[in-house]
Amino acid sequence: MEIICDTSFIIALVSNPVKCVDKIESEVGNLEFIVPTFVLDELLSIKRKSGPKKSMIADTAMRISKMKFEIKDIGKSKNVDNDILEYVSKNRKFAVATLDNKLLNRLIMADVITITLSKNKMIIANRYFKE
Repeated sequence: MEIICDTSFIIALVSNPVKCVDKIESEVGNLEFIVPTFVLDELLSIKRKSGPKKSMIADTAMRISKMKFEIKDIGKSKNVDNDILEYVSKNRKFAVATLDNKLLNRLIMADVITITLSKNKMIIANRYFKE
């Protein structure tokens, strides 16, 4: 399954060890994380505008994204959340990984498979919040 990662999810992956990836993969298949170029742009902005700790986390998130995930140019962005939602609504083959509650709720309402973290465990949010 191809999963579009938002900024909050990538930062969380850098900040905390994540568990239960195997469980998710057994349910939905191999996970292929994709980072839109505009998410990298948002991380760069955080790096430039934040204090030392947050800048270092954003920089690490960018480097790990480039090393471990597929980077995909899906256009320019004025609002990352809106553009992710619009893209996956048009391209139903993607899921989205986010920790952003507003985006999470909007994705669930749009019936997009959504992955989030709970207690450092990766879960499919739709199964817990929509039922």
